[in-house]
Amino acid sequence: MKILNFQDFRIPTGINRSEWRTGDAREAMADLLYKNVNGIAAHRLAFKIYESDGNVEYTDEEASLIIRVAEAFATPAFIDGLNEQINNQTKTD
Repeated sequence: MKILNFQDFRIPTGINRSEWRTGDAREAMADLLYKNVNGIAAHRLAFKIYESDGNVEYTDEEASLIIRVAEAFATPAFIDGLNEQINNQTKTD
């Protein structure tokens, strides 16, 4: 399980990552899934993200799909912001 927050999503403002900005990425991430991935699982996940508020728990399968879609369709800054959230979590079993 991963906890992700697309409502208060941080991305670096430049490649040196010295400054970050926070914004609402719910619609952007939901649109990436909705427009680019086939299947009901992607449809449900897109709406889960779009309708989310703050920190939300995602299954390993959902997190894996989010990562794959971001790596295929998102900007490098978005990918770094996503990786920052994922890598800064304590592992829970």
